Amino acid sequence: MSRAFVKESDAETEGPLPQITGPLHVSAATVAAWQEELAAADAEVANLRGSDAPEDRQAMSSAKRRADLLRARLAAAVVVRPAGSADEVGFGSVVVAEDEDGRRWTFTLVGGEEADPAAGRISWQSPLGEALMGGRAGDVVEWPRRNGPLSLTLRSVSAS
Repeated sequence: MSRAFVKESDAETEGPLPQITGPLHVSAATVAAWQEELAAADAEVANLRGSDAPEDRQAMSSAKRRADLLRARLAAAVVVRPAGSADEVGFGSVVVAEDEDGRRWTFTLVGGEEADPAAGRISWQSPLGEALMGGRAGDVVEWPRRNGPLSLTLRSVSAS
């Protein structure tokens, strides 16, 4: 069949699973959320097993794929405890920083799988995360950005 006639949603149940290379540094909360998602996916597979309806077969295939990906993530997960020091930036820290124009930024340092830059959740391994790591309130760090570096003054650091 021509790929032109395959629905976009079919793509999520075809092909090999994404390869997970190396450990996934995540919080205990993320591991718990993945375990809940896995239980839900496994329950969906069990509920759909035995059905011959095409939409049920498609839903079961999608749920199996989701469960396989979650199992792979859980197998690679390394739980990183939040930073032990509330005044030094580390994994799990919440940092309030201010740029030269007085704009305030709030960042939470998380694992790459948990990152959501739009929500202020940045990977501790990203260029910004690396610049912040080890910083303390009052420190100035350079945020390496595509359109040029931005100096940020760390206003506060707290454990999440």
